[in-house]
Amino acid sequence: MKKTVLILVLLTLGLVSCENETSLQEFYVENQNDKQYLAFDIPASLLTGENSKLTAEQKATVETIRKVNILGFPKKAENEVAFREEQEKLSKILKSDKYNLLMKYGGGDRKAELYYMGEEDAIDELIVFGSDEEKGFGIARVTGDDMNPEAIIKLFRSFEKGELDVQGLQNFNTMFKD
Repeated sequence: MKKTVLILVLLTLGLVSCENETSLQEFYVENQNDKQYLAFDIPASLLTGENSKLTAEQKATVETIRKVNILGFPKKAENEVAFREEQEKLSKILKSDKYNLLMKYGGGDRKAELYYMGEEDAIDELIVFGSDEEKGFGIARVTGDDMNPEAIIKLFRSFEKGELDVQGLQNFNTMFKD
């Protein structure tokens, strides 16, 4: 009887302590309607439209992606304190054991970190956390099934370099111009 009570108490304490940790999904949901943030979701279908200029390899990579959730926090003079607080919250969430660091890059005032959930060769979620001390920070959650991290990174680099002409994202950059 005493062992049963002790086990129940330990399980309850374990469950209560786990519930105090905010997940990335909860952070996204809590902040997606906050006016300080820019939030949008991109379904994979936008990347694979009829007029897509993707190669066969790139199309195969995109087919493993379900959607991309993006949450950005533009830095302004009036939100310096909130910027630091929110950036720290995200950093704390990503240091959790459930997120595995894939790589870091950048330097100085700009940096990016890539994390994943799932197996190394078949990930279910890729997280890109980037920050720029002048412009702000953003986090992208790429969800899918058995994504290949090497192929995803290669695809992102192609987008970044402007090597891809994806019809579905033609006017995407104009949303953030002043």
